[in-house]
Amino acid sequence: MDERYLCQKIAEAVKSVFNMMAGISLEEKEVITSKEEIRGDITGIIGFSNEQTKGSMAISFPIKLAKKTVANMLVSDPESITEDDLIDGIGEIANMVIGDFNNRIENIFTISLPSVVTGKNHLVSFFHDGSPVIISFSDKEGNLLYVLTTLEKIKRR
Repeated sequence: MDERYLCQKIAEAVKSVFNMMAGISLEEKEVITSKEEIRGDITGIIGFSNEQTKGSMAISFPIKLAKKTVANMLVSDPESITEDDLIDGIGEIANMVIGDFNNRIENIFTISLPSVVTGKNHLVSFFHDGSPVIISFSDKEGNLLYVLTTLEKIKRR
């Protein structure tokens, strides 16, 4: 899959889901295609595959943006969001973003269930033969969100 096309479809999916589900406008900031690492406070991770390709997507948030996102989804106040709310909400956001992305590329992947990792300033990296693509986004307050995606051809024996 062409990297530019992949980045465009990921960015479209991220902006659409955040706008529609949480009322948050995100601006795409930077695309990084080297083996960079990202750090976050809470990260939704989801895998996807088909017969030729497997991949993963991680959406990594600072805690302030994560709470704002989930609070907006639940029509609530960020300070009232519990840890369980946060984990469920970030898992659902990851699921919606990968679903929207998959829809934009004609539903070519089977999608796994999301996992959520928490911990202040944790490191997010994937170890695949494929190159990672990282897209950073910013909300109006300057909070950065990172989306790390990897794709790898499945090796046949």
